[in-house]
Order: sequence, then C-alpha cells, then structure tokens
Amino acid sequence: MSEENKYAAHAVEIKNLKDSDVRQWDAIEKLQNRLPVWATLVISLLTFLLGCALTYASLIQKIINNGNR
Repeated sequence: MSEENKYAAHAVEIKNLKDSDVRQWDAIEKLQNRLPVWATLVISLLTFLLGCALTYASLIQKIINNGNR
C-alpha cells in the first residue's frame, strides 16, 4: 500500500471519528436538556392526584344532587 493510500484511508477514518463525535455530543446535549426523572415522576403523581380529586368531587356532587330530589 502506498503512502498516499494510507493517508487517504486514515483521513477517511479521522473524518468518520469526527462525525461520530459530533453526533455523540448532540445526543448528550439533548439528554442534558430533558427534565430529570424525579421531576417527571412528581408531575405524573400530581396529575394522577388531580384526576382522583376531580373524580371524587364529581361523585360527591352527584350524591348531593340526588339527595336533594
């Protein structure tokens, strides 16, 4: 293999590594911009509790309305 072919092969490999490095940093930045797991869990729990409270309030209102008839 001539020196030029070796240089070309190495240049291609270096370019591939640089492209891979850029893609990895893009993925890392996307992960850094996400909410932490605990925050997602808190939001989910609060949403669940709100749904339960609204369901309970609706049930109580139906019971009260049926009692007034």
